[in-house]
Amino acid sequence: MEDDTGGSRDEDAADLLSRQRSYFRAGTTRPVEFRREALRSLEATLQRHEEEILAALASDLGKPGLEAYVSEYHFLLVEIRHAVRHLARWARPRRVGTPLYFRPGKSEVRRAPFGVVLVVAPWNYPLQLALSPVIAAVAAGNCVTVKPSELAPATSRLIETMLGKAFAPGHVTTVQGGAEVAEGLLEQRYDMLFFTGSGRVGRLVSRAASDHLVPAVLELGGKCPCVVDADVDIASAAERIAGGKFFNGGQTCMAPDFVVVHRTMHSALVAQLREILEAWYGETGREDMARIANERHYERLRSLAGPEEIRIGEDDETGLWLAPRLLPEVDWDHASMTGEIFGPVLPILAWDDRAELIRRLRAMEAPLALYVFSRDAAFREEIAESCPSGTIGFNDTMKQAGNPDLPFGGVGSSGMGRYRGEAGFAAFSYERSVTARGFGLDPFKARPPYGDRLSRLRRFVK
Repeated sequence: MEDDTGGSRDEDAADLLSRQRSYFRAGTTRPVEFRREALRSLEATLQRHEEEILAALASDLGKPGLEAYVSEYHFLLVEIRHAVRHLARWARPRRVGTPLYFRPGKSEVRRAPFGVVLVVAPWNYPLQLALSPVIAAVAAGNCVTVKPSELAPATSRLIETMLGKAFAPGHVTTVQGGAEVAEGLLEQRYDMLFFTGSGRVGRLVSRAASDHLVPAVLELGGKCPCVVDADVDIASAAERIAGGKFFNGGQTCMAPDFVVVHRTMHSALVAQLREILEAWYGETGREDMARIANERHYERLRSLAGPEEIRIGEDDETGLWLAPRLLPEVDWDHASMTGEIFGPVLPILAWDDRAELIRRLRAMEAPLALYVFSRDAAFREEIAESCPSGTIGFNDTMKQAGNPDLPFGGVGSSGMGRYRGEAGFAAFSYERSVTARGFGLDPFKARPPYGDRLSRLRRFVK
């Protein structure tokens, strides 16, 4: 496909990668102090553009200022400061033992950057999920190409502006465009791929990584269960569930996708959730909850509801604002249970038997997050041991993503690889084994002619 400069997009992508590879091979990104200064530059740039960031997120997704500040802007500042504070320790070579027969000598493990990495970001947290991987990649010493989401155009343009100010062009570069541009980038042999988004596109990224024999981190989400036991503080549980589910208009990959509550507490939980949602969104819903990204997602979400729904407020089809909904009369075969919801619609199922509950959960694909509300530690651990997930939260939702000391990522269909904090540094680098010896004594050398050396060797090596 021709672009307006007369060249092809593939050629442009190849030229971009070549320039960044040259920058990386010059060794500029290797010193730890260079990496720290690059991250400090990004921090200062974010701070100078704070109001523009909040305005762009409001323009693209109708994000309330508080949600945008906490989950996108401040989230990144915490991530940067954490990396700057700990980077020297993360990058320090790790001494390991040396076998007797290789002595005298020493052995260590060093972490080395991959080179030039590609980050493809989604629309639901368009700033956080574009720049959090960049922070980890820069901390590890890489050069980065970032492809922001075209579905958040104001934020994507601002990302390009900010990264252009914070980094040298060969160090971190932004590429704008839609699916065709992403496909063109994936045709290039980047040294590592990082993707956040749907499982469908994740398979394409995984295939590209396989074709090029390069590593990939995939953050894909999934249908995250929230189990509620009979012994919980129902008011507290309902508030924490609603807080996680309806934040960002339900468009969070690790939000509770559905609740399955003990039958004795079903009515009480539904009533409590309804009361909470009416208090939160009944009067000012359009101001305090993000809108849906596009018409396709909006119509898909509306189709999940039915006559049994409890809707808080009225939809605004023109503004793509979907009123929050509870679906209290659904079962495991309901349409809302066939795939990830990714919106402000919450099915609420009932369970009676623990064994049957676990069987149902195990039959599902492993989600990014699993939540269990219960005072019974044995029950919580039984669910955790029986049902795989990328992360797990007990008696609260989404908190595990806000701790930079915890690795974050999925398993199976919800993704592969981990990042955040030190895990992110590790994801964007590889372990390099190093052995160093001098030119002196070599008591265990094995060189022909061997003669009777085997018998002597057996005295030391068994």
